Amino acid sequence: MRRGSVNTWESFGRRNSENMAQFSSNRHEFMTSEPGMSGIEYQREGGFFLSHRKLAIVITAIFLLLVAVGFIGAYAGAFPRKKIEFDTTALIAEDEGSEPADAEKYSLSKWVFPSRYLIKLTPIVEDNKVSRVQGRVIIKFIYNGTKELNNIVLNAKHINISQIRMWSLDNKFNDDNINNNSNTTTDLPINTNDTTSQPADFSKSENSSKIVDSLERNSRSADNQSDIQSNFSEISNSSEPTYKITDNNNNDDDNSKLANDELNIEEINITESKVDEEHGILTITPISGIKPGNYSLEIIYEVQTDNRTLLVANFSDRDADRWLMASRLKPTNARRLVPIFDDVKLKARYVISIAHPIGMVALSNTRKIYNASLPNNWIIDTFEETPPLSPHSIAIIQGHLTSVSSKTIKSGSGKGEEIQINFWSEKGENLIPSYLHSMINQVIISFQQLFSVKFPMNKLDIVSVPFADNSGNPGLISIMENLFNVSDTSPGVTKYETLKTLIRLIGRQWLGGSVNSQNWTDVWILESSLIDLQHYFVKKIDTTFNHTTFLLDVQLEAFESDGYSVSQSLKSKVNPEYLEAFHPEELYYRGACLLHMLHGVLKQNDSRTGYRKFVSRWSNGNGDVNSFLEAMTNNDDDDNPDSVSLINVMESWINSHGYPVVFINRDYKTATAKITQSRFRFDNRTLDDQKPWHIPLTWATIDKKNWTSPSLIWINPDNKETVLDNVGNPESDVEDKENWVIFNVNSLGYFRVNYDDKNWELIAKALEDNPAIFPSAVKASLVDDVLSLAFVGSTSYATAFSVINYLKNETQPEPWTALMRHAIKLDLVLYDTTVYPDYQKFMRRLTSSLFNQVGLKITEGTRMTLISHQFGSAFENPSYVDWAKNNYQDLKRSHILKLKQSVPSYLRETLLCTFAKLEDQLGWEWWLDKLGNITKRDTDRNSFLSSLACFQVPWMLQAVLNEILKGEIVDEQDALIILKAFDDHPVSAQVAFKFVQNNWLEIMKKYKKSYPILRAFVGSVGSGFTNHKDLIDFQNFRDQNYESLKPVGYITAFVEAKGTSWISFLNNSLSDFEETIDRFKD
Repeated sequence: MRRGSVNTWESFGRRNSENMAQFSSNRHEFMTSEPGMSGIEYQREGGFFLSHRKLAIVITAIFLLLVAVGFIGAYAGAFPRKKIEFDTTALIAEDEGSEPADAEKYSLSKWVFPSRYLIKLTPIVEDNKVSRVQGRVIIKFIYNGTKELNNIVLNAKHINISQIRMWSLDNKFNDDNINNNSNTTTDLPINTNDTTSQPADFSKSENSSKIVDSLERNSRSADNQSDIQSNFSEISNSSEPTYKITDNNNNDDDNSKLANDELNIEEINITESKVDEEHGILTITPISGIKPGNYSLEIIYEVQTDNRTLLVANFSDRDADRWLMASRLKPTNARRLVPIFDDVKLKARYVISIAHPIGMVALSNTRKIYNASLPNNWIIDTFEETPPLSPHSIAIIQGHLTSVSSKTIKSGSGKGEEIQINFWSEKGENLIPSYLHSMINQVIISFQQLFSVKFPMNKLDIVSVPFADNSGNPGLISIMENLFNVSDTSPGVTKYETLKTLIRLIGRQWLGGSVNSQNWTDVWILESSLIDLQHYFVKKIDTTFNHTTFLLDVQLEAFESDGYSVSQSLKSKVNPEYLEAFHPEELYYRGACLLHMLHGVLKQNDSRTGYRKFVSRWSNGNGDVNSFLEAMTNNDDDDNPDSVSLINVMESWINSHGYPVVFINRDYKTATAKITQSRFRFDNRTLDDQKPWHIPLTWATIDKKNWTSPSLIWINPDNKETVLDNVGNPESDVEDKENWVIFNVNSLGYFRVNYDDKNWELIAKALEDNPAIFPSAVKASLVDDVLSLAFVGSTSYATAFSVINYLKNETQPEPWTALMRHAIKLDLVLYDTTVYPDYQKFMRRLTSSLFNQVGLKITEGTRMTLISHQFGSAFENPSYVDWAKNNYQDLKRSHILKLKQSVPSYLRETLLCTFAKLEDQLGWEWWLDKLGNITKRDTDRNSFLSSLACFQVPWMLQAVLNEILKGEIVDEQDALIILKAFDDHPVSAQVAFKFVQNNWLEIMKKYKKSYPILRAFVGSVGSGFTNHKDLIDFQNFRDQNYESLKPVGYITAFVEAKGTSWISFLNNSLSDFEETIDRFKD
């Protein structure tokens, strides 16, 4: 039972059942009434007879032991003990998600640049599952160093290599015969590699296509002579095709003659190959150092499918055996699929061939140009050569697919070229992507017009993949089924998510596809730009989405995650190998907020024209932060009246941590305002020497109401205080002359604003009298700022509640969304306090009318409808409870998860969470049965998994965590969804708090290399702090497991900072909150 909740569910959900486990306030026990444990008695058996002699021996032994312990203690005390003091950056500095100090040691060969890859892949199917993939790659590369190179270093991770061959390619003809040296195959020992070279810029050579084509033909001939096909004998043994390619081109003889007239190909002996599995490095040592020139490597290998690089799901039924496979190579998983120079700036062209059974479809970045027959009813498809791509951009999808829709649109080249677009789904699924079909033309045209660069590929395949996250690669996009199947009549919230997702995936054809960054640290310039453009385009393309979506979806989230002392800058070096375990999305949101602020400062009709310069300049290349800022700021400060260098301003924000709060202290008699700034921190720690910011400060007054073109002043970081004149009207005998002033209009700046008490009072009164005079974004900023400031004690909760009290009359989603974030946070923080019942009562009263007004407008599906359901579930509003009970009964009577007919997808996660809150032991059995039978195709799978964190009974939550750690039902992908939800609910967070600390060694043993899982486990405890002892317990846990926590150092430090902020609130602001809630609760 949630502490302090009213008995809304009492009769229905068995909340007061004697059999229900109660959550103790001190949280040292989780299972006070675990099923199957009642009635068990401990019976002592046997005995022990203690004689005088035995007693003497025991006493003597104890005495000697005490002497020994005392001696050891005294001796050890002479040496200083190693004590890890709390340092908010200590673990972050050692987080393996950060670039290691010895990164250069594991870098690729310097001055080696790949230009072309020929990759051939054959999945091996056993028991209708893809167990492994056999591959062959030919890499054409250029070495342009000044000295001989003794080792070629590239990337390979968990790849079993069976053969490596190498050739020197000379453009001058010396011999009509191809020299195929013998004894070139090497056994591959596993050793440690210590290369110290680094990659340099890509350099393109001539005739690369002719050279590799000739090499491919001669390599096939050599294969036949040396019987290389024996390496693939297991394929035939598994009823799969032999890896022999016989293409449909009949011009080999002519092409070979032409190539041999121009080229000399000489094979080079290889003496040693070393594989460093830990760092994913393959070192190849030729018989002698290679000189500058053109070279080629052929590698034959095999990889195991790990559901990380290749996501595979079995969809077999009574009629047929079916499976679907999709690659996920971003950021550095390409090295797990193929030996490769896996660096984001080492772009090359790729020719990909994929073998598959007849009746299946294989897709890749480019169009299929031909196929060839293989034994056992298999074929192999070969695709067109790609434009230059970074390694993570190559992609494949393979399965029993069917084209459900197609269209062609203009490529934007001005030459009449067209883009062929195909929509694919699994056979027999009857999916119709009508909304995607109607929107994609506008999305592509919008990007082409903005960038003035044509669509980078000549085709685009969009595939419904129900078990994987959305992914956008050049020419090939995968999208989740619940978004793929959206129609023009679907709820507005669902269409919005679909369009927003489509914009980002299409944008990746340019940003992240054609244009890349120089490294993974700077990739934020691409990802943050895509977030910015998502919200820029979404309202232009579909005008029904007329809310301030950037504030709703991005800025409020960034303010929360970036508001702690552990916040990192956009310059924090990132090790791409651990990027998934890092926190990139938070950094990308921060970058998007800085771009949003820049657009607000530029005041251009189309402030995003800088993207056009950047994309045009770096198409098929790799841009850097400096060139990005030059393009985005026009490198021209003449339009700035304050002579502020926008590049310098942006660089200072990029290098900084967190964001500031600006304090406005008005003098009402003189109509002036004193302005100061300081860093905002939820945890109130002052451990860094963060320099002040250059702040573009806008403001609006009641007499001007200049919301669209507010006044602007730059706050100089060198000035401790800035005085602003003409702020409001001077005080006079007329009381109405005292009017409010709003700063940071529409939240364009990435900072918070605090006012003196009187201005807050004037704002609260204006909101109460007529909230319509303020734009929705302004009201949302006021709500978010005042509640954040009250949480850290910078203003009173009396002030905060006077501002938010107007919300009972609010009809727009922006202010309600801002309130939602803080309401849920306070629900977690206050859970174990005596004021919790009064808080729930206050929130129920404030939000009670919301569900009645918009909650049942389910088909229309506005954001306000979704918000009303979220508030209804969190605070058990009676009207929502009645609605949920009706759907709950329908669910309990069904044998499978059937919500689609009555409840649209955007409401199912909230409803399923509400269901879980009702469950006791009997309900748990039903829930567990559904967990074992829900399939990866089920569109409610993620919602169902998230709801497992909503149980109110601790032993049920422990059972869920135990299933993740020790069971077999939940895979890693599912575990991430469940663990993320554990931090969102008070009971589950407190259970996770103890579970992770008590089971960390087992967690490390099972998931040692699964950094996203480790991060999710640590993150799940973030809302489990209820008192100072919890903080001490976590710090002890950190110290005791310091070494093993290094791979997830940032999230560990973040959780501690979050816990510190909660304890600070309970110690410093709770009494103020209690006094205020007592006045507002009735």
